[in-house]
This record gives sequence, structure tokens and C-alpha cells, in this order.
Amino acid sequence: MKMKKTAAFCLAAVSAAALLLSGCTGKAAQKAQEYKELGIARMESGDYEGAVDSFQKALDQSVGSIGAQELDICYYKAMALYKSGDTQGALDACTALIDYDDKNWEVYYLRGNLYLQAQQNENALADYEKAVSLNQDDVELYVHIYEDLSEAGLGDRGQEYYNRVMAIRPSSGEEYYFVGDMYFLTGDYENAKTNLQKAEEEGYDRALLMLGQIYKAEGSDEEARNAFAAYMEKYPEDADALGELGAIALSAGEYADAVTYLQSALDASEGNEDAETEKNLIAAYEYSGDFVSASNLAREFLEHHSDPDVEREYEFLKTRVGSDSAAAPEAEEESAGDGEDTAASGQEPEEGDSGSES
Repeated sequence: MKMKKTAAFCLAAVSAAALLLSGCTGKAAQKAQEYKELGIARMESGDYEGAVDSFQKALDQSVGSIGAQELDICYYKAMALYKSGDTQGALDACTALIDYDDKNWEVYYLRGNLYLQAQQNENALADYEKAVSLNQDDVELYVHIYEDLSEAGLGDRGQEYYNRVMAIRPSSGEEYYFVGDMYFLTGDYENAKTNLQKAEEEGYDRALLMLGQIYKAEGSDEEARNAFAAYMEKYPEDADALGELGAIALSAGEYADAVTYLQSALDASEGNEDAETEKNLIAAYEYSGDFVSASNLAREFLEHHSDPDVEREYEFLKTRVGSDSAAAPEAEEESAGDGEDTAASGQEPEEGDSGSES
């Protein structure tokens, strides 16, 4: 869950930066854009190695110049390497970006998180502080750094970031939300709820999701369900809310509802991996008596994850359905037609002379 949250935070920052990029012309630039879009589509589908390959091919279209487009692609390549588990490759990509442009806080934060995973703690702390120095007004950044350090067993080093958040006097829904988030992380549920309720009153709707998580942690499933449902009235296809509602239904023994919520959550995630939701859906299928669906999903899960609990469950499920019932799913349907674009079809751009920049 943590890696997913960190990657989402970094990728959101990268995407925001991409909005500032200027366009470019020429056949090589067009080919680079096609490979970039294919790489993004592959990331969204969970094919991170394929995404890395596409982003590299996009960079290969460069004729020796490095501009905004090339930097943007490098950001995406670093993220794809990170999400694929290639920590050293992602570190190298981030370092290359910093060598070229040392004013991007997003890259320092991402590299700091990677250093932390590699247990290079002093390097991580230096990069986190550099990220903060370049983005001093971002309360969310402080919260993420505190959470990173706490989960790495460096809570004492994260105390200064906790103090910075606590020194804030919230004046907006967003600030109330992240102060509430910090209280939630430290187990102070009452102060967390007070700030999150204020955030929701100020129109920061996502506070409802965190309120639901706190109610759930307190064992108040009905209040949690109400909070998530209130959020979904405005955002009916939010994957996080659907996943939380599915988890509540599963724990309450409402297995049919759990299957509906959890499957909808995966559909709404647009291909982004969510191992926790997938595991819950396997359990929901099993408890609802649909052993075939549970077995097939468990097999697909184990193709991408190593999880002893799911491995044991899959062995049990195979005894319930027989070897033939859990056969591989049918081949995917053929492409919808010639009008489908490169990224949507998953096909690489046609090779040929990339031409010269104009």
C-alpha cells in the first residue's frame, strides 16, 4: 500500500509538471510522443517493464538535444523503473535528471524514497530536505516524508517534519486535511477527526475518505460506511472509496456486495495495481461460493506477486474447482478496428525514418 501511495504522489507531481511543457514539432517528436503515450498506457495497465521500454524508445528519438519533452519522458521512465522494482535503475534515472536540472523537488523526493528503500538513510534525509527547500509551502510533502521515515524505523528523524505540520495554523480545507492526516498517522484519532471534519466543511471532499478510514480503524463500521457513501455521492467511480466499502462489506459477511464493490474498485483503478483490493476480492469470491472466479483471480494475482497467503489459498481453491475449471482465460478480443490509436491498442508505433526536427 505504501509504495502505491508514494508512487501516486510522485506521479501526480510529474503529471502536473507536464502541463507546463511546450509542444515540439517534427517526425521525431511525433514518434517520441507516440512512444510516450504508449508508455503511459502500459504503466496504467501495470506493465512497468514494457513502459520502461517505451519511454526509452521515446528518448531514442532525440537527435542529441534535451528539452522539456525529453525531461518529461525521463520523469516517467524513472517512475516506471520505480514501480517495476528496479530501485537502482530508478536511482540512476533520478540522478541523471538532477544532474541536468537540480531545481525539481519531485525528483529529490522520489530519489529520497528510493534511497530509503535501499537503506541509504543519510542520502535519503539529504534528498528529503532538498525537496522541502525547493517546495517549502507543501504540507502534503511534509506528511509524506514523516510517513516514509516512520515506516523505515526513523521516526525520530521524522519528528522535525511532524513539528512543521503541527506549527501550521490551517486556513484552507487542504491544510486542515493534511494536519488531520498527520494526527491520523500518529494515532490521535480525535484531533484527526476534528481537523478532517473542518476540511470537509471547507469543501475538501477527500476528507470523507480519511474519516471513513478512521471510523473503520475504531471499529465503527456503520459510520465508516456512511462516510464512504457520502463521498461516493459526489465521486461514484472513486476506486479508493469502492475498495473501502468492499472491505467493510467483506468483514460484515455481505459477500455479494463485497464482490460488486471490489470488482468496481478494480475497474475504476484503470489498470493500476491494488494488491489489497485483489486479495479482498479473492476472499469475497471464495466466501460467496464462486470458487472458479476466486481460483482464476488468485492464479492471475500470483503471476505478478509473491504472497504465501495467496499461494496457500490458491492450492486450496484448486481442490474445490478441479484442474480444468481454473484454466487460463480465453484470449483477449481483437482490436476494435483501424481507428484505434497506438496507446489504446497497446501497439508500438510503426518503425521508419524518424526524420529530422523542424
